[in-house]
Amino acid sequence: MSAKTILITGGHGFIGSNMIHYYLNKYPDYQIVNIDYNTEAANPGNMHCPNQKNRYAFHRVDIRNVYAINHLFEHYDITDIIHFAAETRSRENVGEIRLYEQTNVLGTMNLLYAAQSAWMDAAHQPKPAYKTARFHHISLMDSGHNTLYTLSKTNADEMIQSFHEKYGLNVVTTASPEIFGPMQQDDALVPLSIQQALDGKLEILETDGKERDWLFVSDLCEAIDTVFHLGDAGKRYETGSIARLSDKAIVQQVNALSNGDFPGNSLDTAGVGQTDVPIQSTTASTHQSQIPGFEPAIPFQTGLSITRDWYTEKYKYADLAKKQ
Repeated sequence: MSAKTILITGGHGFIGSNMIHYYLNKYPDYQIVNIDYNTEAANPGNMHCPNQKNRYAFHRVDIRNVYAINHLFEHYDITDIIHFAAETRSRENVGEIRLYEQTNVLGTMNLLYAAQSAWMDAAHQPKPAYKTARFHHISLMDSGHNTLYTLSKTNADEMIQSFHEKYGLNVVTTASPEIFGPMQQDDALVPLSIQQALDGKLEILETDGKERDWLFVSDLCEAIDTVFHLGDAGKRYETGSIARLSDKAIVQQVNALSNGDFPGNSLDTAGVGQTDVPIQSTTASTHQSQIPGFEPAIPFQTGLSITRDWYTEKYKYADLAKKQ
């Protein structure tokens, strides 16, 4: 595998940080430049890797700042981009709703133009040294629920595709469902439910019962890696999923796991368990992968157990630090 210098945006976020660790471990010849604006969705502690100083660097950069983006391309010989950075926070936490378009669309456009300038001699004519340079965009599978966030991501998807068609930039897109696993924000559904279960305060969720597709984060990393190296330019690939569950069913699975019961046989503890919780979470995807040579491998229950163990250790160390 030839050496690369990959710019990863949003690398202090949940998925971005998992992807960086995946690449640092799998590809010893790859260098990673991580940029993140470090909003509330970021956790710099996810990227504590002092032994990788010769291969990894971080810069606090807002992708809306075109000058900062251009400076990165002047400072580093960027060969590829994997673009995770996005405004994902709820409307209540964002404050200004224009941040969705500014970050997810205009910020993406800044990256596209910087890549075009660095890698292309002219439209459909890459520079000889950058014939394999690739812009990999991370997007969303259609959930059927339109929000300002999902609408802005759709606009970004369309812009990226038009960039490929008009200028010939080598772009690919990977679209995923809901993701869970280690290093997610503490207030997300799965880690929050795990923390409540560990504290003996798991809350009953009164929801509309709508179900969402789920995928474990290590499977997503493998999917992204496969598309990054083998995907056809201009194509969009959906990862598929390993479970389709409502939020209430997620809480029930966490409750069962916390009580030492086999997930799917939830105990009726604190009013959150049921004995007839339907769960589609075998290695057979509820939505099939569109990525040649890739299928999700981690069943939902296995991924949930891995995630529970990771957060148990995290909260244990946090408790010890408070007592010191």
